[in-house]
Amino acid sequence: MTEPKLFISYCWSSPDHEDWVLRLGTELRENGVDVILDKWDLKEGNDANAFMEKMVSDEEIKKVILVIDEQYSDRANARKGGVGTETQIISAEVYESVDQNKFVTVVASRDSEGKAKPPVFYKSRIYIDLSDEELYGKNFEQLLRWIYDKHLNVKPEIGKNPHS
Repeated sequence: MTEPKLFISYCWSSPDHEDWVLRLGTELRENGVDVILDKWDLKEGNDANAFMEKMVSDEEIKKVILVIDEQYSDRANARKGGVGTETQIISAEVYESVDQNKFVTVVASRDSEGKAKPPVFYKSRIYIDLSDEELYGKNFEQLLRWIYDKHLNVKPEIGKNPHS
């Protein structure tokens, strides 16, 4: 089995947040995931918009993580900057895609009221919360299970009809 290929979409909110994303990407790579991240893969002279579009539409990239903090959601909702461009591409993919397993939101931090703030186009979807250090290990395992399609609660097979 080849390692799953995954793109991380995030906002350059602050140096601390960028470091958090780099750590997440590194930890995923250490767990066998081929992470594509602009800091590593977008080089000088490359077209940033073409890079973002390829990351979302490339069939080799099986999973996309949206790392959410307040600025990501604000920029996504206002369609501003790189996040805004990615949002235009991603939201179309999310709404049009039959496969709902390509995208997941990872909450990196909560707002001042302690609430997760996913962008509008993702509000009704289930997310993975890595904002709480105490739950990070358990929820990181949940993220890995999502990436590898190895869910914790597997639906059992249907047994035979006892009356047949």
